[in-house]
Amino acid sequence: MTAPPLFDLDDVGLARDGRAILDGVTWRVEQGDRWAVLGPNGCGKSTLLRLALGRVWPTSGVVRRLGRTLGNLPAFWQRVGWIADTVAGQIPPEEPAADTVLSGTVGQFGLRLLPGLEPTAADRDRAAVELHRAGLGHVARRPFGVLSQGERQRVLVARAIAADPLCLVLDEPCAGMDPGARERFLGWLARWIGDRPADRPPPAILLVTHHAEEILPAFGHALLLRGGRVIARGPTATVVTRAAFESLYDTRLERLDSVGGRLWPIWPACG
Repeated sequence: MTAPPLFDLDDVGLARDGRAILDGVTWRVEQGDRWAVLGPNGCGKSTLLRLALGRVWPTSGVVRRLGRTLGNLPAFWQRVGWIADTVAGQIPPEEPAADTVLSGTVGQFGLRLLPGLEPTAADRDRAAVELHRAGLGHVARRPFGVLSQGERQRVLVARAIAADPLCLVLDEPCAGMDPGARERFLGWLARWIGDRPADRPPPAILLVTHHAEEILPAFGHALLLRGGRVIARGPTATVVTRAAFESLYDTRLERLDSVGGRLWPIWPACG
């Protein structure tokens, strides 16, 4: 039997106080897909993902998740791993990195557990494996708050994957990183995506960004969003073009180069 789409948006809109935040969005993501959502700041990228995954309700159109318009949303949310600054801010800074990863297996921030949420031995083994797959076994006992920004993001990815998600959302994961830290994180992410265990189906991965150069070759599809409307979606190679980029950001490029499978905007010389 063919698995139903992770989510399917049909002419979806979201309005607040009479203002359209999202308008006429149609978008379908299959389980295991890898999409980049590209657009300027404030265009509605994060809101679109929250709506698609059931954290925000549309004011028009239809959203289906796993083939159903309603369903058990709390159970669905437990299968979605979200990596963002807002998530990092909820991790106790004194908590060891190993415990941060382990907390993902019980769906809770921190390990001050409620009755019935004690991690099992299998949970602990899985968390340890994912921390090592993230290349961070050496920081297992180090407090989350003293890790570098790139290390914190990798810990959060390991935390999300330890919960065996259907979907992983990387919401501007490189925000605030200097160029070196960003490239180290993206290099690790490319290797991590390419090294998924064969015994588990891969989660869908959704990358939210406003930098075209952060779209790794593994992200075979892209959606371009401006002013709450989709201006293009489809295979990354055919969607993220110079003309589309210039329209998206209302700017002009010298050219849009492809280097190492990534797109790099080249701006006109100043002066």
